Amino acid sequence: MQYSSSAPIIELKAISKHFKVGKERIELFKDLEFNCNENEFIIFTGPSGCGKTTLLQIIAGLTRVEKGIVRVYDHNIMEFNEESLALFRSSTIGLVFQMGHLIETLTVLENILLPVELAQREEKDYEKRAWELLEEFYMSHRAHSLPRMISGGEYQRVAFIRALILDPHILLVDEPTANQDERTKVAIFQKLAQLKGKKTILVVTHSRDIFPHADRIFIPDNLKLCEKNGIA
Repeated sequence: MQYSSSAPIIELKAISKHFKVGKERIELFKDLEFNCNENEFIIFTGPSGCGKTTLLQIIAGLTRVEKGIVRVYDHNIMEFNEESLALFRSSTIGLVFQMGHLIETLTVLENILLPVELAQREEKDYEKRAWELLEEFYMSHRAHSLPRMISGGEYQRVAFIRALILDPHILLVDEPTANQDERTKVAIFQKLAQLKGKKTILVVTHSRDIFPHADRIFIPDNLKLCEKNGIA
């Protein structure tokens, strides 16, 4: 992928976003500005409903904005059609959202390898990596289980592995340890710490345990993004 190493790899310029609840218009962001350099580890934190998850969805191209530019690796992804955006996302971004969104009719292993199929790559080239990640997250014994047969913590681990399978340049992670068991928290924290400096990582979290890993911490506030000083 060709881009200027001195330029931010993620840029949000004058972003505005609102939602409608009934007849009420709720402004979430107005003329928001944000940039992220290659291999930065950034955390978004703050109260529920302030727009943290929506911000990740905007960066991933899953949520459209009313105004502004969303630039990832020098591409204005708001100009992509859905097919081009899906292909770009599959080759560039790993996504971990709270619900996991595993396919209930596919086994754990099949769910992990699904992005490989969607990116039109050879599955056999990724099977070894899938098994290595399953071992790392203590999930190899669940490889042939269906999602309904695994625990909530295991479900989240599978979603995390699936996001890593294509070795994406950018990792977007939404509340990775919310309501999860201690083993899952430790496994995910260890992996994020291991990936720091090797990938661009943006995490939505309330967990202060992960704050020391961040290069920068932001809080959505008053329709903008405010950088937080320190980890207190």
